Amino acid sequence: MTAAVSKFRELIFQISPRRYFILAAVFAFAAFFIGLGSRHIGGGDEPRVAGIAAETMIYGHWLEPRLNDHSFLEKPPLYFWADALAMQVFGRNDFAAKLPSAFAAFWGVLSVFALARGLGMSGFGAFMAVIMLATAAQYWNYGRKCMIDIFVAVFVAFAMWTFRELCRSRKTGQISLWFTGFVLALGGAIFSKGLVGLALPGSALFFYLALDDFYLNKKLNLRRWLYLFAGAVLSFIPVLLWLWALYRQSGADAVYTVVWTNNFGRFTGSHAEHVEPWYYYFPKLFEQLQPWTILLPFALWFNIREFFRNRSRTALFLLCWLIISYLLLMVSAGKRQVYVLPLYAAEILMIAYMLDYLYSGKLKLPEKYDCVDTLTKIIGILLMLGLLGGAAAVVVIAVISGAELTAYPAPVLMLAAGIYALIAMARGNIAGTACALTAGLALTYISIDTVVRPLSNYRKSYHALFEYCGEQLDAGKKLYLYRPIERESGAALFYLGSKLPTFCFSGTKPVPGILVLVNQSLAAPFTQAGFKARKEFKTQGRKYWILEYGRK
Repeated sequence: MTAAVSKFRELIFQISPRRYFILAAVFAFAAFFIGLGSRHIGGGDEPRVAGIAAETMIYGHWLEPRLNDHSFLEKPPLYFWADALAMQVFGRNDFAAKLPSAFAAFWGVLSVFALARGLGMSGFGAFMAVIMLATAAQYWNYGRKCMIDIFVAVFVAFAMWTFRELCRSRKTGQISLWFTGFVLALGGAIFSKGLVGLALPGSALFFYLALDDFYLNKKLNLRRWLYLFAGAVLSFIPVLLWLWALYRQSGADAVYTVVWTNNFGRFTGSHAEHVEPWYYYFPKLFEQLQPWTILLPFALWFNIREFFRNRSRTALFLLCWLIISYLLLMVSAGKRQVYVLPLYAAEILMIAYMLDYLYSGKLKLPEKYDCVDTLTKIIGILLMLGLLGGAAAVVVIAVISGAELTAYPAPVLMLAAGIYALIAMARGNIAGTACALTAGLALTYISIDTVVRPLSNYRKSYHALFEYCGEQLDAGKKLYLYRPIERESGAALFYLGSKLPTFCFSGTKPVPGILVLVNQSLAAPFTQAGFKARKEFKTQGRKYWILEYGRK
């Protein structure tokens, strides 16, 4: 082992866990909050979710989520409530629409830090868990998007953390505190996305307790089972109260849609939506963990080894979280890549557990297989090359696009961090190198969402389209939608702040001067009826026409 790596290993274990926590919080705050409003909402889900939240705020549909005045009961309303409240405070804009996700992702990684410490990892191991989870492709991505799924992932992580602490507690006050947290975490997961919010942590904890009691301990610990089942039952209280209020307002059909169609129906396939083969998640589980996927096979081997050889309860806890949850998702009929989001904390904690053992020297490897020196050099060099190359690429992209670099400080600072890390490494300044690489990593992700992604907004956002529509409404024009899909209705509500009527052919002549927003593929009846194109837009891979009746 080189002197530099040896010095690095000494340094990382001299830093107190409290300082590691502060560094982790600063890193996570930068990764999820800086430049949050620089990109317009886009894709298929963001406009729909933002539109429902906007309608909730504007028209007071707090009990029954609605989209362009149509009931939307695919998901419970917790995220829509949070988004609507953010819009009330900060205005109806892109920053407010994504703020609940950023808060959730931020608190989620901090709960992973606390869970890592509770599992026996050092401050360094917990810090690495935060860094890797915050920069895992899918977790970071959905932490800066207006989407529900990050809520589920964070509540699941909170549930796993609070249950672990609950089982370790012996004082009545601590037990009450952790049990309340466990119930609220499960309730939040259910209230965010239905029964899957309970099924994922509940099934993982069930098998963890079963294996711990009957395989490791050979003794039943009834207290922990009572915590699990009592917490699961009590977690239904918030959603049951909402369902009762929904029943009184909208009737049994609305409750049936929530409880059966959008929970059991999606799982069994009777409500066929996003139906995929059983092996669908296998590549998704790995590809969305980038750039840390390369470490996952080694972490799986390490945790399985620790469980069978050293009877590690930490390894058992993490393996149950990952494997049982994965099997549950695999047998479900409805599948999307975002559904595996709650599993990434388990994967990252497995990797952090392995790295913590490696660097602390607890994992004794034969000298010819001792890879700590090589691993440290490879990670350092890759981070430095990625930082310098990425910074240069982002700067070039900004210059080519005609933007002034002063408007995009992140890539410039990113380049400076890479150069400083290079100089610090050459001088043997290990602490300086590590700090520069960590800061540069945060700046890399900030640059992606503040420089690179906004350049493609014209293809992925409805902002320009509905900005033009807003100008026409301000000019006194009457605007209609024609057979809108959910993302179009949502974007209209979010950007315009009001519901647009839908146009239908009634057999009578339309009023001259009216405007209709229509997908070009559906425009044939309008051109035959005498409508003329006033404006054309292309977004989401679709062409839209603003048609006007009576236009010459």
